Amino acid sequence: MKIKLTLLALLIAIGSMAQTTTAIDGVKYTYKKEEKKLTKVTFSNGVVLDIEGSNSVSAVTLALKKYLEKAQVPPVQNTPTNPTPVPSSGTKPTFVLPSGNYTEVALISGKTLDLSGYSNQKIKLKPGNYSSIYITGNKLKNIIIDANGVNLEKSGIELGSGDFVEIYGIKMSNNNSRVLRFDFALNNFHVYNSTFINCGDYAFYCNRAKEVDYNGKVETANIGLKIINNVFDNFGNIQMEGKLDKNLNADKGLFKNPEVAYNTFKNSPWLGSAVVFENVENFNFHHNIVDNVNTQNTNHNGVFFAQGSGKFHNNKLTNYQGNAIRMWLYSRGSTPYTSEIYNNICFNTSKYGAFELQGFDRYIISGKTTFANAKVYNNTVGRMNTSKDWEGQILDLYNYGGSLEFYNNLGFELNYSGRPIGNMINNMSDVVIKESGNIYKSSLNDVVDAAFNSKFTGIGASL
Repeated sequence: MKIKLTLLALLIAIGSMAQTTTAIDGVKYTYKKEEKKLTKVTFSNGVVLDIEGSNSVSAVTLALKKYLEKAQVPPVQNTPTNPTPVPSSGTKPTFVLPSGNYTEVALISGKTLDLSGYSNQKIKLKPGNYSSIYITGNKLKNIIIDANGVNLEKSGIELGSGDFVEIYGIKMSNNNSRVLRFDFALNNFHVYNSTFINCGDYAFYCNRAKEVDYNGKVETANIGLKIINNVFDNFGNIQMEGKLDKNLNADKGLFKNPEVAYNTFKNSPWLGSAVVFENVENFNFHHNIVDNVNTQNTNHNGVFFAQGSGKFHNNKLTNYQGNAIRMWLYSRGSTPYTSEIYNNICFNTSKYGAFELQGFDRYIISGKTTFANAKVYNNTVGRMNTSKDWEGQILDLYNYGGSLEFYNNLGFELNYSGRPIGNMINNMSDVVIKESGNIYKSSLNDVVDAAFNSKFTGIGASL
């Protein structure tokens, strides 16, 4: 396996944990001496090399040269001229039910199942078709639920507080009320491999989120929500409410590290936003497929909508209305976070551009939050705003206080109010933009093949 050594700045030596550098062909490599009698060195990317004999810098340099030759690692450039390439999305992982002994639990249509007594257990819901079932529970801990083969119609799940609850393989359909609800105090709640069909209200909703003030302590945030490898067909949205507003002295409903990935969202003509997080830190929305949503919708929305910081990548959206994501940016703490939008395919919208970046003064609270920076790169975007009543470009850009890197994006069939396409940004800001490597062509056939693979190496998305 080829391993690329990471180049770091020269660090100042401090005591026995000193960082040291050596150079090959002008390239500096950082390593750490672990013992006084040096027999090994650990480089900054975790590579460990044995050193024969002397522990001098020359001996380390010789060992490193041999390693580089053996690993066939190309030299690291001191000043990279191009951004780091986007990694390939690779093969879709499998999300397998954990092995072990499961206790079977019966379900009865029209009855309630209380999970409160099943903490620290693996349970299997008895397969079958059921209706009007209510699954609930509180103070839940370490519960894995095998619901494969369980079809619930006109039923609901509402879970209280706890930590670590996983549901695998449930199917829920034909419900006009909120299908799956959970309390803000339920951390590490994970839903895998499940299907939600014909849900008229919210598909997922978090109770009490707007009631909990975040004070910096773990127990005042929701942590580790995962919604992975599910199908949402003619569904209501995933709604995680919250509020950050210095004018109202409000910081409520903070979600930390949520992941929404490998899901399919489809056939929802009035949806609006599929996924909403109104106060979020370090979200990760990736490898989702969206098709045929918002066909009857005309208001300004984002299929994904996040207020805070995070990453949106490797998603494919086709035949829809609204921005693929609206990011309203801010960072927690005093160090600006860099939110990223990369390696996405967006095609055929009736309204708006692919992405929106925006920020507001109400998000900046001294000692608590600051502005954010952003990167938008390696996206393939085409046939935006076919209604032609708005700009249809790659990015709708508003002020958010930080800077923007915009590179290696591929666009086609965009709309700029009848004017020639420029840099593919609908710019309503004074944001400082660093641009490179972006390509625009007027026709789909000039830029991608039938599978949306780019015809330009290193430009656009690769799913």
